[in-house]
Amino acid sequence: MWRQLLRYLAVHKAAAVVAETIIAVVCLMGDARPLRTSALSWRYFVSWLGSAFIVAITFQLFLHWRDVYDFQAKPSSPDFLSRLGQALLLASVVLIVANHFFPAVVVRLTTLVRVSLVLSLWHILLRVYFGMRAQRVNVLIMGTGQLARALATEIIGTPHLGLNVAGFLDDNPELQGVSIVNPKVIGFNRDLQRVVSEKKVQTVVIELQDRRGRLPFDELLSLKTHGVQVEEATSLYERLTGKIALQNLKPSWMIFNEGFEVSPALLLLKQITSFFVSAVLLLFFLPFLPFIVLLIKLDSRGPVFHRQERVGQDGKIFTLWKFRSMYDDAERDTGPVWAGEKDSRVSRIGKYLRRTRLDELPQLYNVLRGDMSLVGPRPERPHFVKQLSDVIPFYNLRHSVKPGITGWAQVNYRYGNSVEDALEKLQYDLFYIKNLSVLLDLFIIFDTVKIVLVRKGS
Repeated sequence: MWRQLLRYLAVHKAAAVVAETIIAVVCLMGDARPLRTSALSWRYFVSWLGSAFIVAITFQLFLHWRDVYDFQAKPSSPDFLSRLGQALLLASVVLIVANHFFPAVVVRLTTLVRVSLVLSLWHILLRVYFGMRAQRVNVLIMGTGQLARALATEIIGTPHLGLNVAGFLDDNPELQGVSIVNPKVIGFNRDLQRVVSEKKVQTVVIELQDRRGRLPFDELLSLKTHGVQVEEATSLYERLTGKIALQNLKPSWMIFNEGFEVSPALLLLKQITSFFVSAVLLLFFLPFLPFIVLLIKLDSRGPVFHRQERVGQDGKIFTLWKFRSMYDDAERDTGPVWAGEKDSRVSRIGKYLRRTRLDELPQLYNVLRGDMSLVGPRPERPHFVKQLSDVIPFYNLRHSVKPGITGWAQVNYRYGNSVEDALEKLQYDLFYIKNLSVLLDLFIIFDTVKIVLVRKGS
């Protein structure tokens, strides 16, 4: 499980979470009076340790909610300091309230102040370190195609990852010395060993559309046996961005790489979990449903629910249920069209339902019926599936699992209404299918709650 966890979290973020847990435990040691006596109570120790982890997790949840784990911000940035202060204050308030109602969560105000001060200093020093760190892993990219450029752009835009693009190699004489996304083409493929030695390269990334007769296999093997990491551009791009690039993507990469193992047992576990969670959510929101129904009826004429055909697992068509957020017969004159960000077809109450995602509550019924799961690629309409399948490679792979109310693409990308957006979202959907796990679903659900609360990307 932890191996999968580290696959989704960047190493520096995972290290920060572990360090903060230790910080919380150390800060709470001052409250553990029995630990200073010889009569150590094992039961009390377990209770105290549990409180320490509750404190750590609570602070980390609010730090994540306020995007404090985005290490690109400068330590002196007012926006960063504001988000950090809000997260620490909210976590402290929640723990004080929890301590009042649940005395088993033993935590003092002085302890919360101590934890907040230490975490503030910790996050400021982390950003100072990332900003001052001079030693970086030099990356050499073989190829200058779209994926090579996208990868270089990603590395340059995230300096806190500790990577540096030393340059590109390309056999085209006209590109020698030409700047590609800032770094230049600094040699031919045959110059690999010389460039690696001169630039002190630690990682060689391969991005060549046609590798037959172009890859110096002997030199690459020699470099690998001497400590230089050799990696495919698609794999590195996946690790850095949380999506699978469609540029140069070949079926062989998906077949022989780790992942894309959609086991029936995992799908069954997902569906059972989705069923019970959906049932609980429906019971929770049941008292609010009459008010939503009343607001929709008062706002505009038409039915309360909107039913629409969508494509589900293995291409099966099912009826998706939503609260109506558009005016009745909105597509009568246009036929199926994508919804825009400021769509005039959306009713007044529909804007708020969409912003809070309350319009999607009836989809819990689809989950109970087995048409959908809580987490998965968003189901698309048959009209658009046919259109997108004709122009986007591997598009139908997203139908290998049940569609979801929320998904990896939804928490990482804005609302899409074009073929370009669909292509971008497919890259996230492929990442989700490749790394399918219950743990990833939990991350997505948590991020969905966060997005709804801060109304980000809704």
